[in-house]
Amino acid sequence: MRNQQRYVASGFSRTTWRRRPAYASLWILALAFGWIEAAVVVYLREIYLREASLQGAASVTSFLFSLVSLPGHLVAVEMVREACTLLVLGAVAWLAGRRYADRAGAFLLAFGIWDLTYYADLKLVLGWPDSLSTWDILFLIPLPWVAPVWAPATIAVVFVLTGSYLFWTPERQRRYGKVDLAILVASAVLTMAAFLTEWRAVAGHRVPEQFPVWLYWTGVVLGTAWFMHVEWRTATRGTSTAASAKPRAAA
Repeated sequence: MRNQQRYVASGFSRTTWRRRPAYASLWILALAFGWIEAAVVVYLREIYLREASLQGAASVTSFLFSLVSLPGHLVAVEMVREACTLLVLGAVAWLAGRRYADRAGAFLLAFGIWDLTYYADLKLVLGWPDSLSTWDILFLIPLPWVAPVWAPATIAVVFVLTGSYLFWTPERQRRYGKVDLAILVASAVLTMAAFLTEWRAVAGHRVPEQFPVWLYWTGVVLGTAWFMHVEWRTATRGTSTAASAKPRAAA
């Protein structure tokens, strides 16, 4: 009985540990999906290099920024592809979990692994990025997201850790109030704003000059810290409830 109370208070249960195959499957899918994403960039780079060679271009170092010069209908196709990628990750996450917590965790986990694998595979195949400060186009929806590689990579690591935690603690009783949700949404908006700040430079086929580091870290630190605060608050209440139930059970 005591062991069961400990499991519940910590957010774990015996049935939770039986879901290890689902956790491993998320890793396998995200790793494979990251390779597929990187392969698309490899193909686009090869097409761009050939096109630049025919036009006698002297430099092709910033090939990722040249992708926005694609014809409008191909940019639309790329935007739909990005949306489909998110839908696939969301569908897999929904199937991998049973509650909102582990489903959200599965999505964050898969997204983070997919993103990190994407950069690792590009480094392996193309030798890109040159460094963590290399600029990259992240998304085109609704406007071009652009940042140094270290920025999305940092968020991907946070997603893997947070997603794993949520996936393994789906039975924990969580209470997110309106203030909690508002702060988390605000942190996400700040982070997104940092990525969208230099979208005009990308549209103009120019490498951005600077990244709003203060805005980025404000969003990331605020969201991460408040999430940890709410989870700690929930865990503390859960432990107190379990402790107060013992005298009643004894009586």
